[in-house]
Formats: sequence, structure tokens, C-alpha cells
Amino acid sequence: MAIITLSPSPAPPSPTQTTQDIINDFWQTNLAPATASAKPPTVLPSNVFAKLVGKSMPQGEVKGQSVDASYKKAVQDCISKVKTIVAECRRNNQKYSDPHFNLDDTQYCLTSLTATSDDSSDDGSTPDNTVTFDVTQKATSTGGPIFWGNVQPSSSADQDTPSDPTPACAKRVGDIFDKPEFFVHGKPHVMDTRQGAEGDCWFISSLGCLCVDVEFPKLIAKMCPAEARDEQVGVYGFVFFRDGEWISEIIDDKLYLTNPDYDDCDDDRRSVWDRSHNRLDPEVSREEYRKTFQSGSDALFYGSCRDPNETWVPLIEKAFAKAHGDYNAIDGGWPGEGIEDLTGGVTTLINSADILDRDQLWNEGFLKVNKEFLFNAGTRQYGHPDPSEIGRQGIEDDHAYSLLRAVDYDGNRLCQVKNPWGETEWNGPWSDGSKEWTSEALKALEYKFGNDGIFWMPYADFLRRYSQVWRTRVFTDEWNVAQHWTTVQVPWVGDYNDTKFEFDLPVAAKTVIVLSQLDTRYFMGLTGQYTFQLAFRLHKSGEKQHIIRGYSSGDRSATTEVDLEAGKYEVLLQISGLRDPTLPKIEDVVTQNWLARREKLVAIGLSYDVANAKGQGKDPEPAASSATAAPAAPSTPAVAVDASNIDSTAAAGTDVDATFTVDTDADPAPTDAPWDAVCVVGLKVFTPGTAAAIRVVKPTAAAPAVGKANLDVDDPEKDATEKVAK
Repeated sequence: MAIITLSPSPAPPSPTQTTQDIINDFWQTNLAPATASAKPPTVLPSNVFAKLVGKSMPQGEVKGQSVDASYKKAVQDCISKVKTIVAECRRNNQKYSDPHFNLDDTQYCLTSLTATSDDSSDDGSTPDNTVTFDVTQKATSTGGPIFWGNVQPSSSADQDTPSDPTPACAKRVGDIFDKPEFFVHGKPHVMDTRQGAEGDCWFISSLGCLCVDVEFPKLIAKMCPAEARDEQVGVYGFVFFRDGEWISEIIDDKLYLTNPDYDDCDDDRRSVWDRSHNRLDPEVSREEYRKTFQSGSDALFYGSCRDPNETWVPLIEKAFAKAHGDYNAIDGGWPGEGIEDLTGGVTTLINSADILDRDQLWNEGFLKVNKEFLFNAGTRQYGHPDPSEIGRQGIEDDHAYSLLRAVDYDGNRLCQVKNPWGETEWNGPWSDGSKEWTSEALKALEYKFGNDGIFWMPYADFLRRYSQVWRTRVFTDEWNVAQHWTTVQVPWVGDYNDTKFEFDLPVAAKTVIVLSQLDTRYFMGLTGQYTFQLAFRLHKSGEKQHIIRGYSSGDRSATTEVDLEAGKYEVLLQISGLRDPTLPKIEDVVTQNWLARREKLVAIGLSYDVANAKGQGKDPEPAASSATAAPAAPSTPAVAVDASNIDSTAAAGTDVDATFTVDTDADPAPTDAPWDAVCVVGLKVFTPGTAAAIRVVKPTAAAPAVGKANLDVDDPEKDATEKVAK
């Protein structure tokens, strides 16, 4: 039984304390430099793997190398792992069973780590009176950026299924498909991809973009090399791009099904089946049940191929889910980030409403689809998400699509688009069967009508219907990349950080610059209460006037692409932090899961530790005056982040104190800890035919930060500070 100690109400403020004194005390308390970071670099005990990663991270100046270097190493590792597994399985005369992602353990494979909003037992169990945090941090919006995760509506036959269904069972590929083949026609086709019950249209649409072989042939095959699978043994290897480098992932051939085994059906369903098949031998009836409900691509719960015997889509989706910890971790996301994860490319977000010259975008962007770029697009979530609403014309809201082709035909700018559902198409101009089509047009565009989710639409309608377009540059062999990672303290005010990057460019070159934070999707539940938005400014070294700014493209990165002359350049970092006290603290997730979900915590904790080790290199010692330090008597700073939607009372249950003050008339005591935001960031500089060299520059006692001189020209605070300076 909890013991509550009643203490007297606090005394009212001293009459001599002015309003300014109270404000100053508040800032001094909440923005004081922390003695220890709230974001731990590791969560597992004595993590030797993370220590090795930290020690292996390059120090000082980092020179670029071929973009293929990391890929080739990951493929070699992947093939080596598969060969070892195959040899072992053949010695034991057994198919491969993945002990690290066993689909029969549905809690492990479907559910991310969670914490509770109230005290719970140390074994990770959840008391009846607690509320589980939503650690997925999904968001929807009617005006701003969207986190795409629309799931295909159930057919009429499935209207009795739960609103949030789960798989019924898992079976091997050989037990599901009559004649299973990874690629039925020797290679993937864009018509193959179909989204399932997972809200990963962002990922499935990205797979569709990779299936159009033009200047980027075999992008799917590059991700799943033939030498890294043995379909007889049931082992498959894949490579994905994570935090600036390629990684490998190995899975077995078990897949989730929508319907249960005959013996696991509820009594009503089994009795209905038995009555309608009572003339058959019982074993024949069971086999008919399996063929009807558990056979072929249509039986799969998650993504599938259109061909009833093709397997590459569900297996890639499974490997992607395993790499991120579970299927829940890939539910909802940014379409451009999906292509980045599958190709190692760099995505630029284009808001349709902000396009200055649509002709230029068509000529320099859309007409280069599958040649220099890959594109996908998304619709926003409308205020009335009704599929029957007039004016929608077959385009779903809050949904991601693939752009397959863009052509000029007979004076028309046309876009070929794919819905990852594999059905439900645009029904406006140039839709299937519309009056615009002629036999000549069908032949010229090599197109056939069909309910396959693939359709054509005018470029102007494309930009009207899709609020955001994602353009991903895919790098070929001649490109090089230099990258450097570090850890920075993020001030409450979103000014430019004291830490910056410098890079040298030996010759003039087209340059792609990417500022990234760690991909937190890989350690869902251990992300903590802080989230960050990135931006940067590029300067020629020693010059105040910036060349270009890089803006956010999704959750992870800020990017820009610019032609640069040879020379030295500076990248100034602008990182805006937001703390949401309704999200679980990292320490709560660890302490509440260390017994009940030990294996899951070890796997996700290792992913967290190794990722954060990237930022643990030895940088110069920071100066005594930190960007996070509060001035002795601060004036009210400009607020860079809108946190007005956070309920300040929501944090009351996160830090429980044994001593309470029972006085409804007293002002509530502040429960928030001081601001202590830490972010691991990395800069990547891509150049063709040459390689940059990057350094991290932190303020030191010998070279302190310059402070407000870094404000943007369009920042109102810059005008205010300049007037004061004058």
C-alpha cells in the first residue's frame, strides 16, 4: 500500500519578487545545463558491440569513398551468412528456422516495446489501471506533412473481422504455394506488388518504383542477390540502407496467413464448413479448406504478389520488418524514405503548392524518372474520408503512390501511376476506358486497360491530387560519398547550433548534401520524449552570405542539391527539438521490459546502442559557454517550435513523487525536468567523379561560438538583435 505524506501548501511568493524575477528563475531552472544527458548512449549492460562501433568511427577529417563500397561489403556479408546457414541445415537435414524472428511468437514479431503511464511491476507486466503509451508516434494532418499508412479497406466478405486484425497463423512457403518461385518471370514486375493488412503503403509504393528497369536496371535484384538465398532450405538474405551504410538481414520462409488452420477455427465457422462439405472424406475436406483459405498469394495477411505462386514481395516485406524489430515498426511512414532505404538514394520533398515553375519540374524532374530519379507521391488526409465522396475520382486520401512513367504524348503531359493496393484507380481524364484513349495511344504508350492499380493521368491533375511529391536521386557507380557523425546538444530555442561541419571540395562538382539524424524506426520504444526537425545552411568558408539552405525531407533528413566550385565550405546546423511528455522515457521502457520481454529488449537495445555509437567519436572539448546554457537574466527568446498542442498536465503521471501536497487552491508544482535535448546527426556529401573531405567543428575555449551571428536573414530575431547591437 502506498504511503502518502501530506505536506503543507507552499508559501506564496515573496512580495519583493517581481514578475521578471519569476520569469528569470523559470528559465534558469528549465534551461540550465544538465550535468548528465537525458539521452543515454547505451541501454544494454556492457555493450561491447557499441563500444567497438564507437571506436571504429573515423576521427578528424573523413575522406569520401565510392557509394558502392558499403553495398559490396554488405552483400558479401549477406552471402556468407546464407552459405553458413545452408551448410548447417543440410548437415542436419532441416529447413532453416530463424530463431531471432520466429513468426509463431506473435508478440515479438508484431509488437514494439512499450511502457506504461503508471508504476508497473519490474517484470514488465501491465497493471489493470495503467495506460500503455503509443510508442509508434504516428501522426495525421489535414494541412501539414503526412505520415502515410493507409490500409486497403476490407472486402465485403471480411466485414465481420476486427477493425485491427492480426494474423491467424504462420506457415512455410512450401505449405502455402503450389509451385513457389521468388521471381515467376525471372525478374520483378511493377504489377506484382500488392499491399496487405499492414499500413505500409509508403514501403510497398517504394517497391513499385524499383520495378521499372530503365537506367536503373535490377534495383530489386540488387537488394536481394541471387547468391543470398536457397529456396529449398528456406533461407533468404537481403540488404537495406540504414544511417549511411548498407546492412544485411536474413530470414526463413515462414509467412503470416489471414485464416487459421481448420482445427483452430471457431466452432461456428468449422460447423458451417463441415455442413457444406459433409459428403467428402474428412481428410479431403480438410485439404479443400486449406486450398480455399490457406493457399496462394491471396491467403497472405501482409503484402503479396499478384501471381498466386510468386514470393518476393512478402519475403522482402518480412525482412524489412525484421530489420526494424517487428511489423508494427513499419506501419506508417514517408514514401521517399522507403526508396532511400531500398536504394541508398537521397530524397527531396516537393510540396505541390510550392512549385515555382511546373514546366521546369516536368522537364528536369518528371521526364528523368527511372533515369536519374525515382518518384512517389502522397495525398493528404481529407476532412471527410469517405470513399464514395464525389470529386475523389478514385484517388484515395492519406495514401502513397508510385510514379512509373512520365511522357509527352501528342501534346499531353501524362503520368503513369501505381496504387500499391493493386486496384482502385483514377477515373478522370486518361483513366482506363476514358474518351481520350485511341488505339494509336494504347499502342504508343504500350498500355492495356485492367483493374490492376496502374493508370494514367494528366500532369496537371497529378499535382492537384497529390499534395507532396518525393523525388529520390539514385546514385550510380561514379558517385562518391563522405560522411561524418557527431552528437550535439540541442538548445530550446531553434537557433543555429554551435557545432558545425566543414568540407573540402577538390574540384567543381554537382553536390548533394544531406544532414541526417538516426533512423529511430530501428529502435521503436527507445526513442524517448524528444523529436527533432533538421535544417542547415551552406556557406563558402569565411563568407557571411549563404549559398543555399537545406530543408527537411521527412522525419530523418534535410537535403539540398547544388553545383559548387572547388573550395572549403561550412554547413551550419539548425536543429529544432520538441519534447512530448506523453511519450515514454527510455529508462521506463528498459525497466518495464527487462524481464518479461528480455529478448526483444536485447535486440532493440542493441540496435539503439550501435546506432548511437556513431555519434560517440572524440570531438574537441566544448567551450564553457554552451548553446544550452541559460543566461543569468534572459530576455524572452523567440520560440522556434510550436508545442502548444502538448497538455502540460499530461506529464504529471510520468514522474511519481512519494510526497504530495493536497491543496486544490495551490498552484501546481512544475513536474517537467529541465530541457536536455541531445541529437546524433551526420552529414553526407555526395559528388560524382571526385570525393569531399568532412570535419566536425565544435566550439572550444580557444575558439568559442559566435552566437547570434548565425541567424537567418528572414528570421525576425535577426532584425531585433541587429537593432540592439546598433
